[in-house]
Amino acid sequence: MKKALNKINLKGKGIGDPFNTFPTYIGIILILLLVILWLIPIKVLSASDYKSGKYLKSWAVKEGEEFGIKYTHSVELTEVIENYLVKGDKIILKDTYFKSYGAGLPSTTPYKFEITEKGFRIYDINEEMKNLIYRTGAERANHRLFLRDKEFKFLDFSEPRTGVKLDVKGSSLLLYLVREVI
Repeated sequence: MKKALNKINLKGKGIGDPFNTFPTYIGIILILLLVILWLIPIKVLSASDYKSGKYLKSWAVKEGEEFGIKYTHSVELTEVIENYLVKGDKIILKDTYFKSYGAGLPSTTPYKFEITEKGFRIYDINEEMKNLIYRTGAERANHRLFLRDKEFKFLDFSEPRTGVKLDVKGSSLLLYLVREVI
């Protein structure tokens, strides 16, 4: 009787087969990973269509991080640079550079002012921008966002003449990855 039982092959049968449960473990691990990514909060600089509120693009940002917007002024046809700071859920205008005086450019200011080799600089502005909106130019304005030494052209994520609203929002890491990376 003992010899008869030894001849029965039970290999690969029963509850203990690791290959029957391996896909289940992978599924559970993937679900846990997605839940963790959903629960990790991040801060994003979000661009949306001003009229419709439609999402256009976002960038992960950290507290105290700076970004700049450069564009060609529509009347003076000279470059304007505006530098901002992320502070909580606020966008703070730090300083602005422009190369000439003219229509739509400041000729006087209550803020500190200096003349540099790049042109004129108004600084220590530290003003919260509650509605930071830029109208994407068709070609001439060439609006660009600069963040961490990278350039993002407005025309790459919005149509010409679109009102692009920028604001700081909270997001989950998973939502950001789905929208911007995947």
